[in-house]
Amino acid sequence: MKLSKKILCGVLCASMAASMMTACSNSTPATSDAGSGTSNSADASNSGTSSAATSDSSSGSSGNVIEAPSNGTVLKWCGYYDLNTNDKEMVDKFADEGYSVEYISTTSSEYFEKLAQLIASSDSPDLVSYEWVSFPHGVSKNLYTPMDDYIDFDSPTWSGMKDTIENFNYGGKHYYVPYQMRSGVVLIYNATALEDEGISTDPFELYQKGEWTWQTWKDVMVEWCNLGDDYYGIMPTGFVAMPFIVSTGTPLIDVDGENKQIINNMKDANVQRCQDFLQELAKEGLVNAEYKNPNECLLDGKTLFAEFGLDWGFSSAQVAMKDSEIKYVPIPRDEKADKYYMNSDTFGYLVPAGAQNIKAAIKYMEICRLNEIDPERMEKARIEATAEELYYPKCPECKVTTADKTIKICPNCGAERKLNSNRAAMSEELYDLAQELKNPTSEQFTFLFDDCFGFSSDLTKMLQEGDSEGAGCILGGPFKTGESYTALRDSYFGTVEAYLEPYRALLQNS
Repeated sequence: MKLSKKILCGVLCASMAASMMTACSNSTPATSDAGSGTSNSADASNSGTSSAATSDSSSGSSGNVIEAPSNGTVLKWCGYYDLNTNDKEMVDKFADEGYSVEYISTTSSEYFEKLAQLIASSDSPDLVSYEWVSFPHGVSKNLYTPMDDYIDFDSPTWSGMKDTIENFNYGGKHYYVPYQMRSGVVLIYNATALEDEGISTDPFELYQKGEWTWQTWKDVMVEWCNLGDDYYGIMPTGFVAMPFIVSTGTPLIDVDGENKQIINNMKDANVQRCQDFLQELAKEGLVNAEYKNPNECLLDGKTLFAEFGLDWGFSSAQVAMKDSEIKYVPIPRDEKADKYYMNSDTFGYLVPAGAQNIKAAIKYMEICRLNEIDPERMEKARIEATAEELYYPKCPECKVTTADKTIKICPNCGAERKLNSNRAAMSEELYDLAQELKNPTSEQFTFLFDDCFGFSSDLTKMLQEGDSEGAGCILGGPFKTGESYTALRDSYFGTVEAYLEPYRALLQNS
């Protein structure tokens, strides 16, 4: 579906206002924070006129790409954060190649409405960030430009992400080009609390021995909860059952863009089996349904595991509990699955429909991707993530910035640099696991992406929260309250189908 037709303002804006979900919290700017190991990259042509496909040796090697349209050296970026400040390292590399970024400001709640208005008024930005609802919802609404004609996905720059990019195939085209895989949902826990309570089983050690499964996870939680009635094994979050369902090898909703199918797996035996298992945990009193943020959820020492995305959840809990050893483990392996399936997350950019400077947009993507796989950056990230102490880059005395955050004394003036107390070191073993959970070519995990949150906000709310009374919470009912999944499935399968049918029609016609 090559996007060449104009989009009618009234139709697009109406559809966006009615059904577009606000920007998701999982998609944040990919900063050059080496401590998190999630950064961006470099390379570009300095004229703004040559093809992005031939601007470096990593692009266009197959000869199947064409020159991307360009209207100069200014990249128009629309977002709820400014790349010039939030992604300064990448913008500086972009500037080294002769480009600059013009910021079009919006808010998280108005993000998609603003994008639709700009496209409809023939004033499209050149680059926007990926949000969960970008695919398939945004793609189905003709908001983006396919990149197949302009990027060689077999090139050294993109080959490592090729399978991940293919997850977002829509009608044989690729609109979203993630440059980075991010760790998905993990289980964070307080290892010190386990030791203090005399429990010798360490979940991370079970994982290291290849024994971290649904059953061993439950065994640890049962032992923990036997300590008292106010002890809980797990606190689910907004992801609820999704990452556990994925561990069976079957996502709840799967967009097979190549074959133009949207598959609702609510009736699949694997989904049923997983939901029954989670329901069992709740009925046995192992689940704490009261949500708290990651910096609070483990403080009372009564809840063992918390289900969060790794980067935000682990660091928040770790900083809040510096006197305790905070660890994390992947979602446990389903013993009946043929592989160790893991939920995944990604980050990257899309080029809006009608963009005038696709060449500059692709150049920025390349810079980010090349930085992501740069060996020097990767080694720096490891050193900083595992360092016991880190210091702020700018010296408090001479104000000179030093890139190496591990140096205590300013190399320019000799003053002591300001300690960053809002972080805690990650062990080498945990760091290695974090990298494996971000490795698109991992031999340990087979990554799956569940598209269940990529449709309308109403469907997402039904899956996560249910109705105003909490009924119909397909992903949360069994896990949080012990509600029968069979009853939920039978009651709401038709409703979910009704949400999906318009998207099926759009995909078929793409």
